[in-house]
Amino acid sequence: MNKYLPSVSVVILLCSGVAFAGSPKGPYMGAGVGFNTSVDDNDLSSTCGVGGVACTEVCDTDKAVNAYAGYQVSPVWGLEAGYTDMDYTARIEQAGGTVTGDQQSKALGLSAIARKLVARNVDIYGKAGAALWKSKVTTSAGNADDSGVTPTVGVGAEYNFSEHLGVRAGVDHFFSMGEQSKLIEAGNVGTADTGISTATVGLHYNF
Repeated sequence: MNKYLPSVSVVILLCSGVAFAGSPKGPYMGAGVGFNTSVDDNDLSSTCGVGGVACTEVCDTDKAVNAYAGYQVSPVWGLEAGYTDMDYTARIEQAGGTVTGDQQSKALGLSAIARKLVARNVDIYGKAGAALWKSKVTTSAGNADDSGVTPTVGVGAEYNFSEHLGVRAGVDHFFSMGEQSKLIEAGNVGTADTGISTATVGLHYNF
């Protein structure tokens, strides 16, 4: 749990200074598109199970889409539920292409969110909560499918064009989305226990 404390502390500090936020009360919803980080090379494989050769990451990022809905309980505090499809969080290949594969991840989360008005029609936010994740690994060396719960944090900014319509840019971090230390560990295929971040931009609607 100690590895989560630095990121959680940043969110708590942001939220502690939001006593004069100007966000209206009420429900809202939105959606965004962007990209996610991928599994670190060190979390891919000790060997791919063929000739003792390690796999390497094919790409560092992939597309991400999210949708969210929330309720602003007060000008400061609210609750927000969100769904994020990270598509591929790993695409691997052994030298020569003997072993190939990918990991796909999705998450459904619930967070407390706090806002602070920083300029006319502009606010920043911080949020912290938890998400139910599901990751699926499909490789030429075998498959794996796991799910679990992980802590989440997020930060971002919003600009409101009008009373109802606005744009949001944000970053969310999911601390763990797998069950074993490496995607392929000594020939055993599993979901990689690694943190994934997403960065998205999209529109929101305040009811």
